[in-house]
Amino acid sequence: MKNRCLSKAVASQKFYEFRTRLKAKCDENGIELRVADRFYPSSKTCHHCGSVRKNLKLSDRIYRCECGYVADRDLNAALNLKDTKTYRIA
Repeated sequence: MKNRCLSKAVASQKFYEFRTRLKAKCDENGIELRVADRFYPSSKTCHHCGSVRKNLKLSDRIYRCECGYVADRDLNAALNLKDTKTYRIA
């Protein structure tokens, strides 16, 4: 990543360990764990109309689309991940 402080902070979060534990819990409870592609544009895609914004910055916390859809960026990404058609089962 370009931003060294951000990359160190992300690396220290131990996402692999989190994913391993999540997979174990899903296996225990019989739940299917779906993993979206790493480069799937969930934050940049409008949940309402499906258009993709190329110039979305990390500092933009509210997603505003030209179609009039306005939502929190994280909520928009979560809705897109919920409805994604391309995933693999872990």
